[in-house]
Amino acid sequence: MIFTKNFIYIALINFFVSMAYYMLFVISTPYAINHFYVSISLGGFVAGLILIGCLCGRFIAGKIVLLIGFKKLLFTGLIVYILSLVLYLVVDNLYLFMIVRFISGIGIGCIGTVASVLVVHIIPKELHGQGINYFSLSAVMAMAIGPFAGIYMMEHVSFHTIFGFCLAVGIMSFIFALFILYPSIEKRPEKSSGFHLSEYISYAVIPIAIVTMLVTAGYGSLQALLPVHAANIDMSKTASIFFLVYAIAAFASRPFTGKTFDKRGANIIIYPALVLTTIGFVLLSLATTSFLMLLSAVFLGLGIANFQTTIQAICVRLSHGKGISQAISTYFIFMDLGIGMGPYLYGFLAHYIGFNGLFASAAAVTFMCIFLYYLVYGKRAYAM
Repeated sequence: MIFTKNFIYIALINFFVSMAYYMLFVISTPYAINHFYVSISLGGFVAGLILIGCLCGRFIAGKIVLLIGFKKLLFTGLIVYILSLVLYLVVDNLYLFMIVRFISGIGIGCIGTVASVLVVHIIPKELHGQGINYFSLSAVMAMAIGPFAGIYMMEHVSFHTIFGFCLAVGIMSFIFALFILYPSIEKRPEKSSGFHLSEYISYAVIPIAIVTMLVTAGYGSLQALLPVHAANIDMSKTASIFFLVYAIAAFASRPFTGKTFDKRGANIIIYPALVLTTIGFVLLSLATTSFLMLLSAVFLGLGIANFQTTIQAICVRLSHGKGISQAISTYFIFMDLGIGMGPYLYGFLAHYIGFNGLFASAAAVTFMCIFLYYLVYGKRAYAM
């Protein structure tokens, strides 16, 4: 059985924390540009700092969860996250704001890693594909509602009101965490003293995680820079519902992709997902009308969301039941690295080739990942 009370509470925490995170992500670039008068590229870097914090949080979470357990790490992450949201309300200096973004990311990284590992432990092994797919709906919904709410609220209320709303959502997540019945986790024997990278990341997952990083870099630039691009071409209202359309498309495909993965493997999902993502970025690079922009959201929703979910399930499979926390942590580290650095790198590129060229470049990188995926996993999956 997948939909237990534990599963629902964990999914709700993942949804609320992720929703607040995406709200803050899409408004951070405009906030930095308007309040601290920075360039688009630096504004993208400020937005992406939260992902760098996530990377650090996930890096340590994969090891720490084996030492202190699910409950302590989840509450530690939630407390760090809530305190950072309080600081959003009082900080009025660019450098301090950047530090707060980083700290907030550490809390999110811990929460996300614990939630993802916890779900794997409570879902029957034979239902991992379906269970992870259904759990990821909480993130997909957050990806839609968060940016949509952030862009909408940015046009109607102050930034501090948005920060206050996110703080309330963080507190609500803390309350949900009180009702979870936490399973015990098998603690691995301590290795010799000293730093061992294998205790924090899974080497087996790194190749497929690199593909994830390249694909999500384009998605990160989309999240951070689409509001700026849409404002430049007088399509802000369309941008506000872009991620809602994205989520509807992703949600509609969920009943099929999880079962397909469990029965037929990853390739039948990954290859079409990468093609659809490529088409989505191409359409976005050509978009001069609301129809084309929203059509690109459909392709990207069908592509990126299913790609991310299936790659996560692949990582669990690559762990062979051992080091699941490190495998999931490694996946998220590379995903966060891509989403975090994407806005900065693609934002820098936008200075020279414009936003249309930026999204066309993301399409080219995604298309290249079709062949890269085949080399690192796809050709092996056929024989599995």
